[in-house]
This record gives sequence, structure tokens and C-alpha cells, in this order.
Amino acid sequence: MSALEQVIDAAENAPPAPARDSSYAGQRARGFKRLRFVLGLEDEYRRYMRVEQRMSTLVCALTALGIWLVFIALDISRLDPLTEYRAQRYDALAATALRWITLAVLLFLISVLVGKRLPRAYNRLSFLVLVLIGTTSSVSANVFKLRDLAQADLAGFVIIMAVFLPVGLTFHQSVAAAILIAVLNALLGFVMLDPGHIHEHIRISILMFFAVFVGAVGAYLREYTQRDHFLLRRMLHNRAMSDALTGIGNRRLFEEHAATALRQARRERTGLVFAILDVDHFKKYNDRYGHQAGDLALRSLARALEARLRRPMDMVGRLGGEEFGLILYGVRPDTARTMLENLVHAVSSLDIPHDASDTAPHLTVSAGAALFDGLETLEQIYRRADGLLYESKAKGRNRFTLG
Repeated sequence: MSALEQVIDAAENAPPAPARDSSYAGQRARGFKRLRFVLGLEDEYRRYMRVEQRMSTLVCALTALGIWLVFIALDISRLDPLTEYRAQRYDALAATALRWITLAVLLFLISVLVGKRLPRAYNRLSFLVLVLIGTTSSVSANVFKLRDLAQADLAGFVIIMAVFLPVGLTFHQSVAAAILIAVLNALLGFVMLDPGHIHEHIRISILMFFAVFVGAVGAYLREYTQRDHFLLRRMLHNRAMSDALTGIGNRRLFEEHAATALRQARRERTGLVFAILDVDHFKKYNDRYGHQAGDLALRSLARALEARLRRPMDMVGRLGGEEFGLILYGVRPDTARTMLENLVHAVSSLDIPHDASDTAPHLTVSAGAALFDGLETLEQIYRRADGLLYESKAKGRNRFTLG
């Protein structure tokens, strides 16, 4: 077997590294007619949309607040709560109470949206606000009808349409909210209104359900397009941030991730190791076996390294040429030592022949690993890891130095 064939065999037998955009491309190929991705991807999409729709939700909430304050002012001018109470007309008092409760929940939603930290379940709060607005409007409209006061039947249709605005809800949540509002509107009318108003109420209720259908069609098409754009953006982003040869993260992605990991480690006061790995005598390898073999060797090495990183914040990236960067997050020095030893051994275990090496008859790597002191910048820890790498080379290569 020639040296190139041995390298190809090692590449084929190396542990598979997860493809960075395969899940996005696979989901797009399979389709998502039910507006649902696979479990992990669905969670990622919902997190993305919660952040993406934060501003639009805030705008809608502020608009609703302004309109709601106008409605409260109109109610006060048309209905005197004290007079209604003395006449034992508790339906008006219930409507007034619901308006103030809705106002309180709406203000709470706005405070959440303008806060620094966005709760994961803020869309449930949006759902509650919409249902409260719809229910309160229905109760108020029925109260005004019973007293032959002017009221806006079109308000219910406007609320149904508002449910399908970008307020942090998925299509299924929006449809559920719209149907719930329409059902409550119908039931409240049958319970509160007298026979003289029932015929008109039935007509309006039917039209509201029709509005739910029309709104749902538009919302479905919008979310389908949003999901498709999400997958495309993720695919393009990953390809822009991936090394074309090895498929792992490129220097830009690695440095962005490293900066994030350092900030998080500083905040959480946890251990972190920043390492630089360099393939020993790689120029001699290319001179001896050719650049095609060199490319295959780097690909095998990258797959072997990435396949052995299990924690979410761990990462390996190609910094350029035969140099790789490594982040080990949340590790103690003894654990880091074991992991680095395993990674160096994993490369040797590929058994890629390297007859031109002065270190071993197969391909090896040297590594310099710096333990984060909790204060260093990315530039500082990078410089220290680079110095430790040269120590490993000075000690004979095919080893790591942790400091």
C-alpha cells in the first residue's frame, strides 16, 4: 500500500465529525409543511425568533397600550362604576375589572420586553395578553349592547388580525389564540346577551371564525418563509465560518467562540483551557508525499480532534496551515491534562505514515495549552499558548505543555 493510499485509508477510518450545516440542509430537503423542525433544530429556531421578534413585539405592545388606555377612558365616560354597582349590574363591573387586569398584564409584558434579560417563555405572556384583550373586548361589547350604547363590533376582527402579527408566537400558538378568542366571544355572547341581540351575535361570530381562517392562511405562509430563510441563513453562516478543507470552524469562528467562552468563564468563574496544536514537520510531509496527501491528512486530523470534543462549549478550529486552535471549557487542570493527552494520542493513533519526520514514523502534533487565569484577554492567552507550544517543540514534539 502506497503512502497516499494509507492516508486515504486513515481519512476514511477517522471518527466522523458532525457536519456543521447538515442538519439545516437535511431539514430543508425533507421540508416542513407542518411548520415543525426536528427537536433540537426546533428549539434553536424558537430561540432565534424570540430574539428576532423582540422589537416587533414591543412595538405591538406599546401600540396596544395606547389603544387600551383610550378604551378605558371611553368606558369611564360612558359607564359610571358606582352607578352600575348600586344598580347591581355586575357585568359592567366585571368588564371594568377585566380592562384593568389586562392593562396590568400588558404593562408587565412591556417591562419584560425592555428588560436586559429576555425570559424564555415571554411568548406565553404575549399569548395571555392577546386572549385577555379579546375576552375583555367581548365582555365590554356585550355590556354596551345590553344598554344600547355605541360599541365597535369590528374591534373583535381587529384583535383576531393582531394575533397573527409578529409578537413572538409560532403559527400554531397564533392559531390557538385566535380560535380561543373567537370561541370565548361566541360563548360570552350566548351567556350575556338577550334574545333580541342573539341573531346579530351569531352573524358576527361566524365572521370572526372566518377571520381566523383568513389570518391563519397568511400566518402559515409567512412562517413557512421565515423558517426557510432561517435554514438558509444558518447554512450560509456556517459555510462562511467553516474551513473549506477540513469542515471544522475557521479562524474567524474560532476566535469569536473563544472570546465568548472567555467572557462566560470569567462570569461563571469556571476553568478553561486555550490550546494551539501544530502538526509536526508538516512542510517535510508535503514535500515527501505531496499536497494532496497533506490535505487528506489535515482532514483526518480535524475529524479525529472534533469527534473527541463532547461538551457544548468545547471547540476545535483551523487557525491556518497546519495549526489548530482548541477550547476546553469547564475543565480542571487534571481533567484538561487527560483530555490533551488523549487528543495528542488520537492523532498518533491515526497512524498516518511520515517517513520524513524526525519525531516519529507517523504524523504527530505538538500542543501548547494555557489555563485561563480569569483575567486574560484573548490576545494575552493566545500569546501564552503560543509560547507553551514552542516549549513542546523544544522538548521533542509529539506532546503537550500545560501551563
